[in-house]
Amino acid sequence: MADLRRWLCCPHCRCELELRPEEFFCAHCERSYPIVLGIPDFRVYPDRYEPVDEDCLLAHRLHEQAGKLDFAGLVNFYWENISRPPTPLYLRQRFIRHQLSDEERVRRFPITQFHGGAFLDVGCGPGAMQRVANERFDIVFGTDIALRSLVVQRKRLEEGGLPANLVCCCADYLPFRDRSFDLVTNISLLEHTFRAKGILAEGSRVLNERGTIFILTTNRFSLGPEPHVRIWGLGFVPRKWMPAVVKRLRGRPYDKHNLLSLFEVRRFLRSAGLRQVRFLLPEITQADLENRGLLERWGARLFRLLARVPLVRQMLLAVAPVVEVVARQG
Repeated sequence: MADLRRWLCCPHCRCELELRPEEFFCAHCERSYPIVLGIPDFRVYPDRYEPVDEDCLLAHRLHEQAGKLDFAGLVNFYWENISRPPTPLYLRQRFIRHQLSDEERVRRFPITQFHGGAFLDVGCGPGAMQRVANERFDIVFGTDIALRSLVVQRKRLEEGGLPANLVCCCADYLPFRDRSFDLVTNISLLEHTFRAKGILAEGSRVLNERGTIFILTTNRFSLGPEPHVRIWGLGFVPRKWMPAVVKRLRGRPYDKHNLLSLFEVRRFLRSAGLRQVRFLLPEITQADLENRGLLERWGARLFRLLARVPLVRQMLLAVAPVVEVVARQG
């Protein structure tokens, strides 16, 4: 792990931190932040799925298994034993396949066009972004509000022989100094929070003057099924009705998702001072289509064909499966 003190600051007051045995301490506001399983914990509030104490217990369970299992085995263990709330089998297998095939997906992101000194993946989970970024950046950091997810991420990085510079924190209270990073990414994060505006503002704060933010989030107005509950057209339902629709059709709660449209993402980026905004059409990979239904596969083929037509391409941005955007300060 890198010497974190030159990068970190207090997430509350943004002052210097003192490294003590098993904790970081801010003398200015007299707050201490524990180091749990070798990962600094700067959370200002818990995630929406688990209290901090329970999350730490789950992280310890995963840490024990990490010494016995490879990354693929640990991902399976997570979804079969750790995920909260328990995930239905048909979705569990889909999520496992998605995480194990993530590197193929990440390599077609615009990150492959960038290189530089410092990279930050906000809400990294156990994804492959950091593994790929290590090929192009001098130092790579990953953050997540769930300590349990960072334990799985560390296993991925260790298997690749890569440094695991991981920090547990809230995405809208990043414990990093101003203007620290050349590239900041938010991959599949914004749809899991109601704090998107604050998250993008924090991403802009830690971005250096010539830096870039790359965002990928599930599109509310996608013509395909909502990926977390597999309901077609859910995003076109008024927000206040969505939980009732999901409860009726899937028997599950739907109070922790907040899908955004292209127009909302653009508004939040501009509010964060990011004026150079470019939306991209996602590339649908073969891994994305594995074990999908006939209708989805045909829809993906049609999407690819239409994306070749310049005028249609622009219209597809608003109804693509995801909102994908590159933004800079300007």
